[in-house]
This record gives sequence, structure tokens and C-alpha cells, in this order.
Amino acid sequence: MPISAPYDLNTPLSEILTESVDSVMQREGCALDEILNSRNRRCVIFGCGTLGKKAVGLFREIGVEPLALADSDPALWGTAHGGLTILSPQEAARQFGAHAVFFVTIWNDRHWFRSTQSRLAGLGCTSVCSYAPIFWRFGSRFMDLLLLNEPPHCVYKQLDQVFAAEKLWADSQSLATYRANLLWRSLGDPSLLPYPPPVNTYFPPDIFSIAPEEVMVDCGAFDGDTIRFTLDLVGARFNAIYAIEADSISTKKLNDYIAKLPDDIRKKIHKIECAVGEARGTIRFVMGGLLTSSAGDTGQEVACLPLDELFENNPVTFIKMDIEGAEFGALQGGRHVLQRDRPVLAICVYHTQGDIWRIPLLIHELLPEHKLFLRAYEGDGFQTVLYAVPPDRALI
Repeated sequence: MPISAPYDLNTPLSEILTESVDSVMQREGCALDEILNSRNRRCVIFGCGTLGKKAVGLFREIGVEPLALADSDPALWGTAHGGLTILSPQEAARQFGAHAVFFVTIWNDRHWFRSTQSRLAGLGCTSVCSYAPIFWRFGSRFMDLLLLNEPPHCVYKQLDQVFAAEKLWADSQSLATYRANLLWRSLGDPSLLPYPPPVNTYFPPDIFSIAPEEVMVDCGAFDGDTIRFTLDLVGARFNAIYAIEADSISTKKLNDYIAKLPDDIRKKIHKIECAVGEARGTIRFVMGGLLTSSAGDTGQEVACLPLDELFENNPVTFIKMDIEGAEFGALQGGRHVLQRDRPVLAICVYHTQGDIWRIPLLIHELLPEHKLFLRAYEGDGFQTVLYAVPPDRALI
């Protein structure tokens, strides 16, 4: 089962992640049965979205019939799915809280497990578990997204890198956020992730400030959401923004937004329609006009260019990346620009399991003097952003 031990975020990961790879693989295989057996295989599925509905079918495959479904949405109470009644949290806890395990099958950027866990415990539920052991047992049949896209033993295979990255953070908040993220990935425990989170931003005012001479590179410009936020902060007090977006649907929205801006701002925003990566080439890109649009095996062919080529003759001072798992390759494709210009970086590190340690290690290799910070802004590890700031611009 997910490990629940007397550890805290002051404990080095080397003192917690001590299992062998073989032991972790064994844990992945037996965790679900162990926690089910602890309550005589009596369980309630809390959360009736996609994951909750999948869990019902997967549980039935292994001979487990959930006692009920539960959800916080009053519109669902009294309805049914798969022959199971959907109860309110209060009613589910009243009927089953003392004797069943409640699996929380909610996965979105507005949900924090620790909040739901506390709420259910307050209602009398004696066993509340994340969805991690379901994922460990069924893998991509249950989910295959973002920071849980690989099982825990893959973390343990790279512990040398995990421990090395742990030493890089410039403040205690970053270190705690890093450790909490690793405990989620490796032990299935999201309860230590920051909650309530700090205000979501790519420009945390306690870490650095936007300079009037800023030349920003917005990788994953989407519909202009980061530009919008930038203008709210500084208006026209910047030098230039390069908005890079590969999704043609999002690019149209971006163009429409920029076209409506005042002339003095619009002339400083430069649109580049391509993907960014380690080297020049073409990739297939799924055009959806969504924040999660990304490269894939299907979709339209688009140009993929390295930052070193795009900005060979243009210095930059700030680079933001939210490109759905392509960040590591894009940073490798910008080695020259990064070392030449020493920009502030704001890089998302939650799209794959390993980005949270391999990206800070890469940045530290390229920019050893930069100070590294980590903040988690949305539910259960979503929107976890690494900031790398040159010492002369760092406010901490």
C-alpha cells in the first residue's frame, strides 16, 4: 500500500527512499490488494469522473465490488453508475466510513488530496487512500498522464540523480516542494504537497521582478494567457516578447488577441509558429486549441526549431516553457543561448515523472551560478514550476 510513515519534509530523501528497485516493483504489484484486504475488500470510490468510472470496472475485474460511489457534486447524489448509487460524502461516510477504504479518484488541477483526505477523516472515514495503488496495478488502463506517467520503481532506478537535484534548491520552500513531489511519485502519498498553494504565476514577486528591458521568450504561448498576465503586471514596460506556439488553433486565438492590443504593445510582440526542441526537424502535433496540445504520433506536421537557431542573433533575458513534456529537449536545444545570455528561466517540470530532477540538473550544468527555486501552484502537483535566476536578479 502507499507508504505512510513518520517522515516529514525536513527528512532527506536518502533516509526515506531506501527500498531496492525489486522491492518497489513488488510493492507496486501488491499495494492494492494489501489496502483492500485491510478492510476485508470493502471500498468506496470517491470521485465519479473518468478515473472513478474506470476504477469501478477495473475493481470488478479483480473480483472487488465497490460498496458505493461518492462525489461532492450534489447534482450526482442519488443517481447511479454501473449499478452503484452515488452518495454524498456525508452519507457515504455514515454508511461505510468505519469499515471501508475510500479511494480518492480525482485528478485535476483544482483538487488537493490532502483537503479531501482531511474532509473525509472529519466525517469519520478511517481509511482514505490516493488513486496511486490503482495506477500501480493497472497502469495506463487507469491513467497515463503527467507526473504519474511511470511507476515508482522508475524513480528508484535514478536515485543518484534524485538525490543530486535535492541539493540544488535555493530556499526551504523549494526544497520542501521538491521532497513532497518525490514522495508523491515514489510512495503514492500526495498529502505533503503545498496547500493552500501560492498565487499561480510565472513571475513570483518574491523571487525576481520583471525588468523594463525584458526580452521574453514564451514557449507554449497558447492563446496569449502568459502575455495577458505580463501586461497586467507591467503594461508596455518591456522590450520584446517572442510568442512561440505550434498549435494552429491556439495560434489563431493568439493572433486575434494580439491584434486588439494597443499599437505600442502590439509592435513589441513577435509571433513564431513552430515547436521548440533539441534540434531542427519536423514533428507531428495534435492541434486542439487546448492548454494540453502537444506532439504525438498523429496530427499535423510542424517545424521544430532549437532556441539556439531562433535566437542566434537576438539576446533574450527571460524564457518561459510550458510545452507538455518537451521542456528538457527544448533546453538542450538552447544551450548556447542560455550560456550566452544567462536569462531568467520559468520552466514547467510536472509533465513527466523525471522532469522534476533532470531539468534542474541540466540547468545547473549549463548555468551553475543561477539560483534555483520550485513552486507548486495547482492541485496534487499540477503547474509545478522551476525558476532559475541569475544572482544579480534574485530577490532571495
